[in-house]
Amino acid sequence: MQTDQQQGIRDALVARQEQLQGELDRLTSEMRDLGADQEAERGSVGNHSADDGSDVNEQERILTISNDLNDMLSEVNGAMVRLDEGTYGTCVRCGKPINPERLEAFPWVQHDVECQAIMEREAGLQVQR
Repeated sequence: MQTDQQQGIRDALVARQEQLQGELDRLTSEMRDLGADQEAERGSVGNHSADDGSDVNEQERILTISNDLNDMLSEVNGAMVRLDEGTYGTCVRCGKPINPERLEAFPWVQHDVECQAIMEREAGLQVQR
């Protein structure tokens, strides 16, 4: 892979890292604000049980999104490691090259389309059991 091509990929990955980290920071701030609101209302016992339920629902939403963003950030970080190691663009499951168009669209992917489909089918089968 050419140096200028690697730099373009690295720049795209760094931009994605910054975007994901910004979202995580924003969600952390939202969670902190919810906690402060609950503390102001004497330890999460609000004036109305519906308000408490809304706060809990909002906290669950934030945690779910945060987990997804952390997973994505981990994928981006993994792509950076593969770039540094010289294995970027190679499927970690089968060792075949990943389609360049796939990498252009999603520079953090670690599997080719075939392996990704197999893994998704296997995961679907495990969920159904």
